[in-house]
Amino acid sequence: MQLIYYISGSIFIFLTIYIHYFYFLTNQQFVFHSNILLTINEKNKCLNLQNKIESTTIELRHKLKNLFDLLGNSFSYNTKDNSKDSRSELVGKQFGYLLSEIDQIIESNVDTHKKVLDELAQHINKTLYKLQYPDDCNNRRLLVCYISLSCGFGCIVHHISYCLYIASAANRTLVFENDGTKWYYGFKWTDIFQQITSCNYEKHVRPFLHLPEYKNTHQQEKVVLLRGRWEVGNLPHRPEAVPLELKEILIKHHTNPPAWFMGQIIKFALRENQNILAKLIKVEATFKLGKESFTGIHVRRTDKIGEAPHQNLIEYMKWIDFWYNSEEIKIQNSKLNSTKQQNKTLNKRRLFIATDEPKTIIEELRKSWGSQYELLHNNINASYGKHFHDPQRQSEESLIAIFAEIRTLARSRFVVCTFSSNVCRLVYELMQAYQGYAGDNVYSLDYGYAEKWGDKEMISISDYKAKNKDEIDALEGDIIIFKKQKLNGFIGGLNTRTKKEGKFPLSLLKEKFKFLSFPVFSLNTE
Repeated sequence: MQLIYYISGSIFIFLTIYIHYFYFLTNQQFVFHSNILLTINEKNKCLNLQNKIESTTIELRHKLKNLFDLLGNSFSYNTKDNSKDSRSELVGKQFGYLLSEIDQIIESNVDTHKKVLDELAQHINKTLYKLQYPDDCNNRRLLVCYISLSCGFGCIVHHISYCLYIASAANRTLVFENDGTKWYYGFKWTDIFQQITSCNYEKHVRPFLHLPEYKNTHQQEKVVLLRGRWEVGNLPHRPEAVPLELKEILIKHHTNPPAWFMGQIIKFALRENQNILAKLIKVEATFKLGKESFTGIHVRRTDKIGEAPHQNLIEYMKWIDFWYNSEEIKIQNSKLNSTKQQNKTLNKRRLFIATDEPKTIIEELRKSWGSQYELLHNNINASYGKHFHDPQRQSEESLIAIFAEIRTLARSRFVVCTFSSNVCRLVYELMQAYQGYAGDNVYSLDYGYAEKWGDKEMISISDYKAKNKDEIDALEGDIIIFKKQKLNGFIGGLNTRTKKEGKFPLSLLKEKFKFLSFPVFSLNTE
């Protein structure tokens, strides 16, 4: 415990100095820009320094979260439990204070980021419409994607996004095999969503059967078939690749460009038809969300237990507590809120729960956290089926229920889930499309964000010498593949240089983004 106080105290001192330094530089920049004699070179230096400060602040936030993951605790608010550790709770609140200070620096530029990202999102949406609804399908090269996969909703949506990635990279129009009449659910794609294209499988694809397989962006055949993403290996323009044409904007205005771009692709694919939209709104009304803000958790159990380790609810709530501790401190410090507004927000922690085992999960949450949280959720007796072969999971009712929960989580302020789940990643991606600047608004308990979450590449930011036989060495700049889930501040990693596998500190890793050319998204051609 003394170590916890020492570390958090050291961080507090450092941040206090850093925050004052930030405000000094911000003021200096204002003075610089007010001086008509300031040279362009000096202005550029000032802007570069401000960008550096913001990126460093974001990095500090990640490090603070990594430290909290290692040292933090969650608290049970069961009224029958009087043994709550007040010292641990104090540490949690100290971390919340530090995060609130960091967030206030970052949030000073959020409106600018959102404005730029909204404009870029409109450009991407306009480009996708032009690609998918051509004036003459007979003059277009086509990419055929089959969606009759034996997996759930999140898995299928990510396969469709994969198809849209490849189609846009190759400047081809995407067409579903059999126009999406045959897939996992017992109804057509267009019974739920708008048609993916104005081109028709029977008219524009069938005359060219049997189709050659897609190989690369330079392929000349008019109509090609794209096989499943697990069958064709590592195509360069698969999800996680970001258009090189958008790199400068996204690096400057978003903390996770791959997730933001994926969000735009998925939002385009999941355009509900009017009938289903009305049903979604009706289901979402039963959640009783109101107009006040809320957080969320997605707890996947049933058949997911065979793919990823079980996560206890206390791990989810540790991060929800952390977020609210930080948020409440920000509200207390804000001079823009009246006393009435502050009290209303501070006294009300709201949590939306999405899970495939609602009765068990919600009852446990009520028992341990019900006195502190207003719990929002779907029907507690709802059943989502035990596995993806279960007919109940293939019904329209089930699809609407899970999509309503995904939409709701994507609109929440902060979500805790597991990126090993397709649904969790889908929530994170749609959150970027719905909210714009929300790259740090989801926390995953197991893996980092990636299409292949068991093979995510990251970069070592420092030399590291293994402390025991279970750990691995690294030099600054080494590529570490995220092979096993997070645990106590470490991941199971593979150093691609040394070919050795073992534990490695997560705090010494940063994201490795991949940018490739997608000419269709060029900002110079409208």
